[in-house]
Amino acid sequence: MLDANKSAVTTDDYVAELLYELLDAHVDTMRLACQLDADPAWAAHLDYLRDLQRVGREALAHAPNGRG
Repeated sequence: MLDANKSAVTTDDYVAELLYELLDAHVDTMRLACQLDADPAWAAHLDYLRDLQRVGREALAHAPNGRG
């Protein structure tokens, strides 16, 4: 979990850490909702989350301070 009071961390590092946390939260949502995949609305949303995961992690991996 992120610590909102990290004073020794640069803004770029903190933003990257926050983005990874958000991407991980999407994974948690996908796992919790996997049984809802039969519902067309949820299936579309889960596809969207998977795409966000892929694009977000690729972008972070290529960022100057990325962890990739």
